[in-house]
Amino acid sequence: MTLINLAEQLGLNEKDITNAKECLEYNELELSFDCVITQIHEYDVAINKAFYSMVTAIASELKLPANEYDFLIPLIKKELS
Repeated sequence: MTLINLAEQLGLNEKDITNAKECLEYNELELSFDCVITQIHEYDVAINKAFYSMVTAIASELKLPANEYDFLIPLIKKELS
């Protein structure tokens, strides 16, 4: 499962999913990642630990510091984990 697929399952809207996929088509990995996590945050989409773990793994691969994504922590809901 990809971050985009999981974001879609968690309720991120179709427009933002499409935008993230289009970024991937043009090999804009960091832009796609940013689109997903920013929109999850903007829409207060509840996430689970699996989603956040995937975010941290991708951020590590992209060599992004924690402050680039740790704003998602308050969105983690125990009942979704």
